[in-house]
Amino acid sequence: MNSSLLRNRTFVFMMIGEAIQGAGIWTSIIANLQFMQSHVPSDLGKSLILMCGLFLGVLISPQAGVWADRFDKKKILFISGLFRCLAPIIMFAALYYQSVAIMLLSVIIMQLAATVYMPTVQAALPSVVPASDLLRANSINFNVITIARIGGTAAAGILVSVMNLYTVYALSLVFYVILVMLITQLKIPNRADSAAAKKQEKIRFSELFLLIRQEPSILIALINSGIITLFLGGFNLLVLKFSQIQHKPELMGWIYSLEGTSILIAGLFAKRVIGMRNLVTSSTLFMLLFAFSFAGMSFSESSFAVLGSFVLFGCAVAFFFPMISTLFQIKVPKDVQGRFFSFRGMLDRVMFQLALLATGACLDWFGISTFLLTLAVLTIISGILTLLFAKRKSVDVRQSVTSDTAS
Repeated sequence: MNSSLLRNRTFVFMMIGEAIQGAGIWTSIIANLQFMQSHVPSDLGKSLILMCGLFLGVLISPQAGVWADRFDKKKILFISGLFRCLAPIIMFAALYYQSVAIMLLSVIIMQLAATVYMPTVQAALPSVVPASDLLRANSINFNVITIARIGGTAAAGILVSVMNLYTVYALSLVFYVILVMLITQLKIPNRADSAAAKKQEKIRFSELFLLIRQEPSILIALINSGIITLFLGGFNLLVLKFSQIQHKPELMGWIYSLEGTSILIAGLFAKRVIGMRNLVTSSTLFMLLFAFSFAGMSFSESSFAVLGSFVLFGCAVAFFFPMISTLFQIKVPKDVQGRFFSFRGMLDRVMFQLALLATGACLDWFGISTFLLTLAVLTIISGILTLLFAKRKSVDVRQSVTSDTAS
């Protein structure tokens, strides 16, 4: 992290908050799975319970985006943080009554809070970070989320084995309370004047579709990120399958560790490598790197090929997603960014569910190698077509060299 971002107190607090809420979410998820292990014997039942929260998150995403644009972002983060605190509190009742229905309410609350919180953070970043540091800020944000995922799952796995679930949920509550306290220290500029506020009242969520059609760079980024989401949605199923094929249970840990570590290391060089290059062309070229990693994973019986391919995948992820986020923050007008990032979150949730179902079906019907080779071909086709489209439309999006906040 460079000195200008280190001196940015609001950005530092936002990143600490991202780490805390990520650790809290993963601790709650692992604890919920442990609770369901003894109360929901069916794997289908477990997946349906988890999908309920995601489904309601999809439904509320449009309104969450409107709130992020119309109201003060700090207040939105504060209210969603308080609301999130209810999730572990309700789990105390679920544990006391041994009730799956009460646990389902906790899952829904946690997902709804995340549906409001995450796009608001993305929409707030351009207001608190200099435009010249936006790519670096997104890289740091992505790395923080990755660390929270790796550390949160590892710590939660240990906690549920050595502590009772009451203690684990109490720790989650502590995480969320600290998050709320941090939010009170944020200073997010609210530049909307009265005329802009009146204009916002007339804007509808559906106007995003007109924006996407008019701006080729946004459409290209959404298409390519959607293709990668097809893999990410079935990520855990694929990791489990590799472990089963090679008869190495420890392979799962190695895959998660190497993939996460490669993201963190490669993320340190994202700003230096990309610099002022065209974000559209650069992100599209990384689709070829994704395709190579998928093709390498198709050699599913080779530990070296699988682990090496996941390292390559992690490096591509470390560059691709911060570039995509920066592109969106540059090209999407400031007064609709909350709605746009809610829309993107909604798309991701839908795609994740479809990808999960598609991955399971393809693994049963065609096998893992055929599935991954098909995904590699699809990724190459998407990369080539979007690159040609970008060249034909002369699409050029670059990070600003000025130190002003992103406009």
